[in-house]
Amino acid sequence: MLERLPSLGGCAATSRLAPGFHCPTLSHRAAIDPSVARSLELARHGLDMVSPAALVSSAMPDGRMLTLWADAGRAAREIAAFSAHDAERYPRFLTSFSRVSAVLQAVMAANPLSIDQISAPDLVMLVGAARKLRRLDRADARRLLRWMPMPVADLVSEWFESESLRTLVAAEGLLGAFLGPRSPGSSLQLLLLGAREGHPISTGRMPRGGMAALVTALTRAAREAGAEIRVDAEVREIRVQDGRATGVVLATGEEVTARVVLSSADPRRTFGLVDPAHLAPDFIRRVRGIRMRGTLAKVNYAVSSLPRFAGLDRADEGDQRARLSGGVRLCSGMTALERAFDRAKYGELPTDPWIELMVPSITDPDLAPEGQHVVSAYVQFAPFTLRKTSWDHERDQLGDVTTRTIATYAPQFPSTVVAREVVTPLDLERTYGLTGGQIFHGELALDQIFLARPFLGWARYSAPIRHLFLCGSGVHPGTGLDGRSGALAARAVVKSGLC
Repeated sequence: MLERLPSLGGCAATSRLAPGFHCPTLSHRAAIDPSVARSLELARHGLDMVSPAALVSSAMPDGRMLTLWADAGRAAREIAAFSAHDAERYPRFLTSFSRVSAVLQAVMAANPLSIDQISAPDLVMLVGAARKLRRLDRADARRLLRWMPMPVADLVSEWFESESLRTLVAAEGLLGAFLGPRSPGSSLQLLLLGAREGHPISTGRMPRGGMAALVTALTRAAREAGAEIRVDAEVREIRVQDGRATGVVLATGEEVTARVVLSSADPRRTFGLVDPAHLAPDFIRRVRGIRMRGTLAKVNYAVSSLPRFAGLDRADEGDQRARLSGGVRLCSGMTALERAFDRAKYGELPTDPWIELMVPSITDPDLAPEGQHVVSAYVQFAPFTLRKTSWDHERDQLGDVTTRTIATYAPQFPSTVVAREVVTPLDLERTYGLTGGQIFHGELALDQIFLARPFLGWARYSAPIRHLFLCGSGVHPGTGLDGRSGALAARAVVKSGLC
């Protein structure tokens, strides 16, 4: 395994912000698929997942806070303070979402169909998905078909009347997407990401020891299986002879030969490492046509005390820690979400971004010195390309805007900051290899999922070059750091008989 950076982790890396402070550099959620974790025996290699009491909270400008607890009944009682109607609807929404997710789970767990020749395994998958679809009642079957192309603002408005709850749920489907809540198709990402656990809100489960613990467990499992792992090993070229991948050439000029080459880089970056003479012009055109417009930035903080949100002034420390144990979303409403996206559409620096922050040191105190914390903040919408300036010039401005936005809800936050790290969309591409800053290696859209991921005709992990396979999020199911794309790609390699 070849890693370009000096250390392992990639999007699951950990930053040392200051002595004793360790924060997830990029992803602060670990949605590793349980079946993948079991097959790799990650628990035996030290992985211990911690589940917070709260899924997510929403801090509001008026000082109130809405918390969706992991316990659905407790969450409904919380919602009742905002809307009795929504408190009654929330459990029904979760039930309907879970039923719909069962169909999507069946599709996401299987190899995409071949549009040229449907095999026996394809038929088995189709029959299984069809059975799950038939088990849905008529209302849920219609919802599945309606929800996928819908604006997420319309979906949540059909269920809830409270603006705070609508915004809290809708935001789940917008993270990293070049879509606003009123954009057609913005419900799709909510469905795909939620289908992993059958719940519209990600659980926010974290490895004990931070994301570094996940990387350590994966590294141990790989080495036990015989893998050789090298860092500071940037791949400059995928070597091709007679239409077959034979290995790679490193930036140092060293050639590494291999029977099979698997790339977890995005499709555009992967095929950019291949001499164009080995690819058909139409294939190159289609690779370049994959939409990869990133909108996410990241700001990480070391802080001297737990953030004190205005809505929790009267809460005891135990209640504060419980409510902040999941994600905290900072956005005043659906209109603010749409306006934040409007600025991204026109290449403008965010001035009032919506933020999802986590305090991973609540569930894992070892990430910070005693009594102190680390805060991990997703910042949306931050366009990859700025119209009148560049991210190299606006890095500090982005950090300042993020700090000011958090201070709107937690006034004392700026005075507690010990250290700060700003990761711009350009950094996501330049340092971590995410083309366009797109965290899913390609936008999750109806024309870029399942048998169209990365595009029609090449959705089954292989490439026009024999012995070259893709195993990153740019191929089905494409839902990020859950291990599913890699697991399905590994099965495809084994099935090919090449190893």
